[in-house]
Amino acid sequence: MLKAADVNLDATEMVLTLEKEKSPRTIEYMKIDRLEKVTEPVRKLFRTVEVQAIRISVLGMEEPIVITSDKLGDFQHVENYLIHTVAEKYDIAVRQ
Repeated sequence: MLKAADVNLDATEMVLTLEKEKSPRTIEYMKIDRLEKVTEPVRKLFRTVEVQAIRISVLGMEEPIVITSDKLGDFQHVENYLIHTVAEKYDIAVRQ
């Protein structure tokens, strides 16, 4: 599973900086197959906590990309923009 470290949302595409990758990836919104609101376990020091996340399935990619709330400062804005604006405009299936 690919995890996003930084997200930049533009009008027709998003630019994701993924963990363990040096160069950012550009993903057009029309290539997104499905969005899922999930909770992901994240290891914090000596314990594991559940955080909010969005799992993005992209056409042509085998693994989904996960955007977690612990990595982004403004996760609510990213979530609202993807779930409401992008999903409605590009007719993307949303699972909750």
